[in-house]
Amino acid sequence: MRATLHDRIVVVGGGPIGLAMTLALANAETGLRGGNVSLVERQTLALERLPSLLDHRVYALSPGSKTLLESLGVWSHLLSARIEPVRAMHVFGDALQTSKQVNDCNNERSKIEFSEGMPLAFMVEHSALMRALIEQLREQAGTTGNIHMFDNADISGVEFAKAGGAHQLRLKAGPTLAADLLIAADGASSPLRAQAGIVAETKDYESDGIVANFRIEQPHGGIARQWFAHDGVLAYLPLPDNQVSIVWSVSKTRADELSALDDQAFTRAVMQAGDHVFPGMVLASPRARFALRRVMATQWVQPGFALIGDAAHAIHPLAGQGANLGFADVRKLQDEMQNRSVLSHAGDLAVLRRYERARVEDAVIMSYVTDGLRALYLSESQAVTRMRRDGLKAANEMDFAKSLVMAHAMR
Repeated sequence: MRATLHDRIVVVGGGPIGLAMTLALANAETGLRGGNVSLVERQTLALERLPSLLDHRVYALSPGSKTLLESLGVWSHLLSARIEPVRAMHVFGDALQTSKQVNDCNNERSKIEFSEGMPLAFMVEHSALMRALIEQLREQAGTTGNIHMFDNADISGVEFAKAGGAHQLRLKAGPTLAADLLIAADGASSPLRAQAGIVAETKDYESDGIVANFRIEQPHGGIARQWFAHDGVLAYLPLPDNQVSIVWSVSKTRADELSALDDQAFTRAVMQAGDHVFPGMVLASPRARFALRRVMATQWVQPGFALIGDAAHAIHPLAGQGANLGFADVRKLQDEMQNRSVLSHAGDLAVLRRYERARVEDAVIMSYVTDGLRALYLSESQAVTRMRRDGLKAANEMDFAKSLVMAHAMR
């Protein structure tokens, strides 16, 4: 038996998914066999003090993601005052217009409401989540000694071994790391994925996402709101301290127009697109803009090598599931490492393929669902408009269908 086999695992990428993966694999319960997990990140991993202003980069973490972070000891490091439960979601479609209502901006829209009697998600800032993950990593590294962190680290080269061998990861100002399992968590443009010769299918949506936080006068009630229109998708996400985060996906031309507006004009545009549900909104953060695209790796694993998070799949943000898909990758790969045979190597292809098979379908389905929704709402056809309006109205009356949707989103 090879029960004395030591595991050498290297995770490249120090974002939330990479940090969580490092913790998950170094956790005593995963069955890491006398080895260690090394984390390699180009940026500094520092325990920075949280700013007084809420971060405009936020995640809608599912209950399943919350459970994972609790099991890793991360959730307790988050300040409860900076977490906002999402207790319901209202999705708005086209206005239910009549000929007399065409010029009435207050006409009723088609709508679907989701509510399960428990939080559907938890709004958490990027900076707060990063701080909690780094704090737990440092605590666990000091306690167990099986975590090695290399930040401010540039990779000078990678030598991929044949099946059964160890990959060699050379750092410019550091050691060469041997990896029985090398995990790429280095983002949608993953250099490691490219160096491994894995092709990624990319679709440029030719649109951008705009994010910002706003202070509001009325309580948001923990309700996430989303408006679908032919010229874009706007989401209001509830935050603590009577604030909302907006994510507005629009064409690049429209994004140029919005970016050129001053703060007051931009705020007016946000309120108008959101049916003035919160009058008197005040910008409470910088604005940020990012390009939208879909990335799907054609394969997720090779002998001793695995992709997780955006390195494997990056999807349109309208479903708000990008981070949750990544954390689900972490959970499944952790399970496969824990449940593998005592005779297996950490990088055994059979083990990694079980992870791949379990996760690919979920990611592909979610990417095509979001693509379909986006295409449906870009159409200005009257027939499609009527289908959107009537379909959303009908869906709102189908409790069983809504329960299925929420069950998937809350995993």
